Amino acid sequence: MTMSADDGRAGESAAERVARHQRVRLRRLGLSCISYALQIALAVVIALLGAVKPMVAMGYAMAQCVIVASFYLAFRTGVNLRSSEPNLTLAQVLAPALPGLLLLYALDSAESQAALVLTTVVPLLYGTLDLSMGSFIVAVTVYTVGYLVVVFSHGLLHAHEGPFFHNWILAASLAIVMPQIVLLSALINRLRRTLRERNHEVREAMSRIEAMAVRDHLTGLYNRRWLMDMLDRERTRCQRAPYVFCVALIDVDHFKQINDTYGHAVGDEVLKRLARLMADGVREIDSFGRFGGEEFLWIVPDTDLEHAMEAAERLRRQVAELVFHGEDGTDFSITLSMGIAQNDSNRRLPNHTLLRLADRALYDAKAGGRDRAVGAPREASGRVDHPAAGRKRGRGRP
Repeated sequence: MTMSADDGRAGESAAERVARHQRVRLRRLGLSCISYALQIALAVVIALLGAVKPMVAMGYAMAQCVIVASFYLAFRTGVNLRSSEPNLTLAQVLAPALPGLLLLYALDSAESQAALVLTTVVPLLYGTLDLSMGSFIVAVTVYTVGYLVVVFSHGLLHAHEGPFFHNWILAASLAIVMPQIVLLSALINRLRRTLRERNHEVREAMSRIEAMAVRDHLTGLYNRRWLMDMLDRERTRCQRAPYVFCVALIDVDHFKQINDTYGHAVGDEVLKRLARLMADGVREIDSFGRFGGEEFLWIVPDTDLEHAMEAAERLRRQVAELVFHGEDGTDFSITLSMGIAQNDSNRRLPNHTLLRLADRALYDAKAGGRDRAVGAPREASGRVDHPAAGRKRGRGRP
């Protein structure tokens, strides 16, 4: 019997999720085969003891095998996906009932009937793990009515062979056992519902924690920690095969004046709006985030310095067209200065060296009048002898 598959995993396509759920259903069908095998073994033992004809036991075994094969084919071919309940749990619970009822009717002794009833209610127990309460009550009703009909019809048709009281005892046992199974199912359903809610809360909390770990709280962009991880990956690619990539340090010109003139609330709004525009302006394969203060880092994979400069110029011009509104009703615009450096398989610069080159190019852009992108010379070794070397990043860059 099957239980409901989980809700999926991040990053999976719809086809991958369906395939994984189908594999889970097949594995659980394989586990339920143990129950089928044990019931067939009991039928064989009963036949060997003479309580039922061997042909009846053989027919019962064949019926159980056909049931398993039918569900296996349904899962393998995807026929189950056409159903509103792809797990086919209710069908798997009800399918063994008919062979069980026929075998029960064919038994000649009350002891054998009682033993078989104990085993044939096992499918109901599997149903408690997946069926809704309504579906489970349907399954219990079918089993109970079926067993009572078989027990009493057997007793009436074989009354001349002995006393009828054992049929009443078996019926009373069913009347006691079935309600308890329903109560057990209700408890399990409640626990499943509670567990599902708790798991959902945990997943949401983990998502928030993961976002906090890699996202900047103000702009929503990736933070410095995440960017450095991406930079490590790009450098690793340089070590494996011929490869080139660039980094761009981007700084908002005169950002301190914006804060001093219009207030920090407007300054924060500038950063958030700027972040959205720049994040939309880069490629999907690029890595872009807030590096600190009013400074952003742009990692441009599989791109040399010349093409990175062209992309930076496009982005710079887009930002220059933005219009911001101060609290006093005045409008203003902003400009960006960018420093861009290249790393490749020939040089394999360490990350700190590459960032120093980009930082030095950024200083040159500032010193050259701002609102421009400057590329670091590709032959540069990364040694920083510039007066700007080692200056603290953040708000208030000159």
